[in-house]
Amino acid sequence: MHPVRQKILEYLKRHGQATVTELADHLELAPVSVRHHLDLLIGDNLVETSRVRRQAGAGRPTRLYALTDQADSLFPNNYQQLARESLHILKRTLSPEQFTEVMTELAHKAADRAPGGLEALPSAERLQATIQFLNEEGYMAFCECEQDEIFLHTCHCPYKDLVSDHPEICQIDYVLIRRLTGMTPLRVSHMTNGGVRCTYKLIDVDAVSSPVSPVKIPANV
Repeated sequence: MHPVRQKILEYLKRHGQATVTELADHLELAPVSVRHHLDLLIGDNLVETSRVRRQAGAGRPTRLYALTDQADSLFPNNYQQLARESLHILKRTLSPEQFTEVMTELAHKAADRAPGGLEALPSAERLQATIQFLNEEGYMAFCECEQDEIFLHTCHCPYKDLVSDHPEICQIDYVLIRRLTGMTPLRVSHMTNGGVRCTYKLIDVDAVSSPVSPVKIPANV
């Protein structure tokens, strides 16, 4: 990012909001140059201007600039470390069964964010809705049919950096996919084992121990 725009973001992060004049004084730049950089930041949805500061007496109100929620992603965060340490503490505190129960509960909370009424949809539409929801959650998912078998692929794992130390986290995906699709996911490929993606063969819940009769769906959902 351009150094001037970076300094604008840092100033707004420290002060919450600022006028063009305040930014120009801080950066020792002409107001017209500051406005140019602000316009670019607004175009990138990193800065917004929707408030004004009323001055005492007559005169035009002064426009205020502030960071958007999206701009927070540009600043360092410690989410991964916090999650890693939290998982280590949970493992020391809970039994393996209790830890798996926590992962299962997290999966159900994630599934609760999905649109309602999935169970009432025809199987193909339910699978398509599942793929859409997984993509909204960052999984980069898609589905294929191969010789009358259904395979669900996830090309991105939102918690890949944690799985190597805590493989139990994969319970989240298992429960989430099972609840959303209404089918049993059998994993046949795993990213942490060198696979390009995680792949699950989807089997009718009632047919896990009997011949599989998969739902017919279009290829590459």
